[in-house]
Amino acid sequence: MLRATRLAMLTAGLLLAVTACGGGAGKSESPPVAKDQVKCGLGNGQKATGKPITVGAIVTASGGIDFSSAPKAARAYFDCVNANGGVNGRPINYLVEDDGLNPQKASELATKLAGNADLVGIVGGSSFVACGVSGPIWEKNGLYDLLATGVPRPCFESPRIAPVNAGPRISAIGSVQYAVEVFGAKKVAQISNSVPGTGDWTQAGVDAYLKSKGLTTAGNVLHDPGIKDAPAVLLQAMRGEPDTIVMEDPAPDNAAIMKAAQAQGLKDKVHFVCLTPCYDTTFPKQVGDYWDGFVSNSEFTMLDANTPDNQLWRKVMDAYGDPKDPRDSFSQGGFLSAKIFVDTVMKLKGDLTRAEVSKAVVGIKGYKSDILCAPWYFGEAPRHNANHVTRQVKMQGDGYALVRDCADTQDPDLDPIRAAEKAQGLLTSD
Repeated sequence: MLRATRLAMLTAGLLLAVTACGGGAGKSESPPVAKDQVKCGLGNGQKATGKPITVGAIVTASGGIDFSSAPKAARAYFDCVNANGGVNGRPINYLVEDDGLNPQKASELATKLAGNADLVGIVGGSSFVACGVSGPIWEKNGLYDLLATGVPRPCFESPRIAPVNAGPRISAIGSVQYAVEVFGAKKVAQISNSVPGTGDWTQAGVDAYLKSKGLTTAGNVLHDPGIKDAPAVLLQAMRGEPDTIVMEDPAPDNAAIMKAAQAQGLKDKVHFVCLTPCYDTTFPKQVGDYWDGFVSNSEFTMLDANTPDNQLWRKVMDAYGDPKDPRDSFSQGGFLSAKIFVDTVMKLKGDLTRAEVSKAVVGIKGYKSDILCAPWYFGEAPRHNANHVTRQVKMQGDGYALVRDCADTQDPDLDPIRAAEKAQGLLTSD
């Protein structure tokens, strides 16, 4: 209990400003979209009235932070599907449980959901504390978790959980990879938080990549969640005289580091790169035009990409979501996880039992979406990180521009995952 409480406290500190990070497009700025103009699922414009199909999710939406962007998008998509014939006439009943940033509560909620005899799947979750406790519960009860947003290590190292996003480790390596290949980086320092399974795991991934290139770290900094003295943290990172610093925190902490760097005139001396949290349309205003050209990773497509799935996401949010709901990368992940689930179960016949749905979910392979760089899959494996091909974007004026399209991540730890992709044919659909 003490360990769970400490984890919750550390995570709360990390995520006090999580709503400001994660590739946010902010609130909806587009005009309202009429519901009858948006087609999902069967797309017949008829309200589903059959026997409900119950699915659930666990989210951290209180306890000091609100990380609910993903399930809000999943719900909006399910609502759109329900208004367009449902899943072959059956509406989706979506049960979202808030763990309050408490691992013990997350365990209780996972047990509650798993004990619901009507529930057939777990979809669209985004919790910072649930993955470590829910995996064994899903396994015991014959469930699979099609997770929208995974962050801590346990989200990517469970046979029962498969995130749609890439996660912080892949995102960090992607940015460092870009720095090495484009900027010629040779001495890389990292700044991250001390939340177990997040900062340490992410930094270990970058170190492994650097080692594979014959490079060594210029010094890694793990700080208490929520930077209170950015100049001091920056000073620690600069002690090894790096030519590149990768920032691995929520956007407000990264912005604090960049402001401290600006005060010391470091932009022309050190390359600063970032994970997906800096790909946020509010971020340029937070750090100012001094940082024009600053590079971040993007785990999904550009937020304003004019492609079918991405445009459907925006329309679904405008028609079925709340105007206050973020249009960010977490939201993209929530929408996509819900769409993958619907497209999968739409092919099933009969009563859709938990066993049938679970078999279909774990059997997903070769799923293509323009929101992703590569096909997504679930598959049977002890670990899941299907999304490991990402993009790089740079600040340009008050927005962002694409500087590197889909590039695979050179994380040596992905070798077993790539082997499973080939052995099981996971990148191609049946």
